[in-house]
Amino acid sequence: MKLYVDGSYSDLFKVASYAFCLVDDEENILKIKKGARYLKKGNSVISEIIGTIEALKYCAKNNIKNVVIYHDYNELPMFASKYRRTKNPIINAYIKTLSKMREDTNISFKKVTAHKDDKYNNLVDKLSREHMQEYIEKNIIPKLMKNDNLVKNSNK
Repeated sequence: MKLYVDGSYSDLFKVASYAFCLVDDEENILKIKKGARYLKKGNSVISEIIGTIEALKYCAKNNIKNVVIYHDYNELPMFASKYRRTKNPIINAYIKTLSKMREDTNISFKKVTAHKDDKYNNLVDKLSREHMQEYIEKNIIPKLMKNDNLVKNSNK
């Protein structure tokens, strides 16, 4: 199975998003999933790792034991194998989870060039960015507007 993963992060709104796409050997899309969450101390690396973890959770739940993860972030395989660590405890916690998940699934990695001619990588990139924007518009902006009205009303 081929698993395409991408993540996005908004520094301004502190939102991490991801998307993944599971594709079989005949190039049929079997599953597309996207997600987003508020993550105060996040970044695009964490978003990519979260997407990978969510994709592997889906694989485990559906008894998919062999996957090739297609990614455009160079260091993802190094994090997954614990070859590379960071000084960021949040990233390291996600790395620990990712490494643990590798015990139950045969995972290999294939690097693809971002924003080029890989239609599935482009798809998950687009879905991740779009879902982040949707999440911001639905969950963050209304809260900011409400807080802005509270400030305006208290100044009257």
